[in-house]
Amino acid sequence: MKYKFDILTSTGIFSFTQGLKKQFCIFISLIAAMQVLAQDPQMTQFYAAPQYLNPAFTGLTTEHRFVANYRNQWPGIRKTYQTSMAAYDYNLSNVNSGIGIFAMQDVAGTAGLKHSQAGLNYAYRFTVRKVSEIRAGISVSYNMKSLGFSKLTFNDQLVTGSSTSLDGTTYGQRSFVDIGAGVLFNSTKYWIGGAVKHLNRPNVSLIGGQEPLPMFIGLHGGYRYIIEQKGKTALKRFVSVAFNYKHELKNDQFDVGFYYFHAPVNFGFWYRGIPFKNYAPGYVNNESFALLIGFEVPKRNLRIGYSYDMTLSQLGINNTTGSHEVSLIYEYAQRKKRKAKHVLVTCPKF
Repeated sequence: MKYKFDILTSTGIFSFTQGLKKQFCIFISLIAAMQVLAQDPQMTQFYAAPQYLNPAFTGLTTEHRFVANYRNQWPGIRKTYQTSMAAYDYNLSNVNSGIGIFAMQDVAGTAGLKHSQAGLNYAYRFTVRKVSEIRAGISVSYNMKSLGFSKLTFNDQLVTGSSTSLDGTTYGQRSFVDIGAGVLFNSTKYWIGGAVKHLNRPNVSLIGGQEPLPMFIGLHGGYRYIIEQKGKTALKRFVSVAFNYKHELKNDQFDVGFYYFHAPVNFGFWYRGIPFKNYAPGYVNNESFALLIGFEVPKRNLRIGYSYDMTLSQLGINNTTGSHEVSLIYEYAQRKKRKAKHVLVTCPKF
């Protein structure tokens, strides 16, 4: 399960016309089953979107870091979910801090449910020991949410046969400020962190009512075993196990995965779901299995990642054709910065 939507029905706002394609009907049925209020995109390569995962990751690089992400979920179903992200952060090592900016746009459905976000992150680092640290971060973002109501068919149109609706001209877009926070413990072998989004519970209703956004809670962590390294900082081979848990209202999701890195290539395998927990009779929380491959361009500080999600839910791989995701990460640091101090980064890079 990826998203949660405001459901617009005719006590509800609108109805859909007949004659829709089978694939789109599947998509609409999926949305209708999710009576929740939020719209939180997720990434399979969540460690390749560190500022979106947890603001405590901000500045966890040697100096400069640029990130770009793109996800196309279920392209076999017409106009489902497409998510784009871009971010930049900088390590203020002299004051044990990191600052960053990020932008995200998510578009879903034939009516173009759009969520645009631009934010600012700040993180502060506390050294616990020589090889471990605690980081705390905060995030503030400006958001815009909109839906193409003109592309929908409302009840008054079905009754009158009119091509326009009085209801459809009533609604517009919603703007709001969102606040989040996070913490992270990082060491040479393991890491664990947590993040909370929507602390201020902003109103996200598109129909003039009050729909406070429920708080999102995330937990993530893992362990890394180093097989081979060169010097104190250059890793040649290692394996990692990691997890990512998300909870919002009655919905939760658990990702667990394994990485194998052999410079310059990184392989990953992930499972998403909680198969022993059913949200309704006959609906097993069994979402996808993901394959990931990453490549580090030698001496260029550039990382490229690609992942493919194979749908395990009742939607089926034949209907969705899976999901595709691409990430690019470029890090830059002056020579004196690279030599001055090693930045502790234990968690996977994709």
